[in-house]
Amino acid sequence: MNESDYKITPLWATPLFQSTLKNIPQECKDYIMKNVEYKRYPANNGFGSKSKFLLDIQALAPLKKVLTDVTHEYLYKILDIDESADFQMTNSWSVKHIKGDEAGQHHHANSMLSGILYLQTDEKTGDVLFVKERNHFPLFNDTIQIPFKGNNYNLYNVEGWAIKPRNNQLLLFPSQLRHEVYPNESDTERYCIAFNFFAFGKFGYDDQVQLGIKDVTRD
Repeated sequence: MNESDYKITPLWATPLFQSTLKNIPQECKDYIMKNVEYKRYPANNGFGSKSKFLLDIQALAPLKKVLTDVTHEYLYKILDIDESADFQMTNSWSVKHIKGDEAGQHHHANSMLSGILYLQTDEKTGDVLFVKERNHFPLFNDTIQIPFKGNNYNLYNVEGWAIKPRNNQLLLFPSQLRHEVYPNESDTERYCIAFNFFAFGKFGYDDQVQLGIKDVTRD
């Protein structure tokens, strides 16, 4: 059987958006790497910006607009979500990893869509690994450990999917998707911006409102 004899449809796949942005303002990148105040994480595995609403700083407003515009294009044009679901950026922060730093497996709480924008990387600054949830069964139930030969790892049989970050690369993914970052093995500091979006508005069926969500944090 050759490839022209069949096709595989990835039913109910988890979307992971990837794009390399060409319009990241250099002054915003410089501000994040030179002017932002960082503190070491309690786990001693990296530095995070003291501000968890970093892109609300006026100096970074151009970068926030770029990321919001791309995210809205993805949501409303590619995923075809109705604009009545008002997706807004709820928080944002920057991360700095020196040599040896890493990020343990985690997801983003109180959020629906999350993003990572890589600002400074090289070949050794560490991949990001997205991990399959235990209750998500793309092929077989985990209660039976079916062996694979390992000759053709692909989206249908792997437990995780690693991506090597590039400068100005943007990833958008559902906030419940667990991920981790491999240790930085480079002398180059690894910088990225992380952010979350949530949908606000009135939701229902046949024009009848069943749920209303308001952003009370900005009242």
